[in-house]
Amino acid sequence: MQKDIITVKDLNKYLPAIKTISDINFSEKINEGLFLSEAIDAMKKLPNESIDLIVTEPLLQSQGNLKYKEYLSFVENWVKESRRVLTASGSIYIICPWESSSLYHSILSKEFIIQSRITTERQIEEPELSQWRNKISDIWFATKTNDYIFNQNYIVNGKNINNPKPDEIKDNLWFHLDYEEIIHRIIKASSFKLNWILDPFMNVGAVGVVAKKRGRRFIGFESNQDQMLLAMKTINEREK
Repeated sequence: MQKDIITVKDLNKYLPAIKTISDINFSEKINEGLFLSEAIDAMKKLPNESIDLIVTEPLLQSQGNLKYKEYLSFVENWVKESRRVLTASGSIYIICPWESSSLYHSILSKEFIIQSRITTERQIEEPELSQWRNKISDIWFATKTNDYIFNQNYIVNGKNINNPKPDEIKDNLWFHLDYEEIIHRIIKASSFKLNWILDPFMNVGAVGVVAKKRGRRFIGFESNQDQMLLAMKTINEREK
């Protein structure tokens, strides 16, 4: 995802268009949209089994200034909501650094069936350290059932019933991919066109950009207004 800035012109265009949790009304019909809201509050507005794929890089403990028990409760709550809103054939991908990887494995395994841990290159720059430099991140891939979408085919009881070609099968070591390429690979593998994609921690909108490019329907939540404005601008400009 390219770095971007918000100009005065952008503020005049996007600030009045911000939608908040009070604008979420999915009682009769789900609509695409970006919403300025805490993830858990907004997810509670979504109907049961309404989302086909969740792809997200969640808030870290340090970013939320939370004590460990508070952060643990926060993660448990939004992961439980993820299970509720996912369809039976739905999947969830959680992108996280090694510091929180074991935590997500533990919590995900209580609510989902973990299918794989993908290893990819870390997407952030780190200062010089007096230790081994951390060059990898984890992506946990989990499903609600053993009948799920993968490689544009259905997996039934852990087996691909459509027998994909060898070049369609990907391993779980992903290197030399930028962030959007990672998201592209996930969305292509685990959703169909017009499926509903959710990113509860949208940041600047990378998942939304790829979802729209690939013909999926997207819902994103972000609690930081500056990040929200960048997401609105980025998704609007790059889907054209």
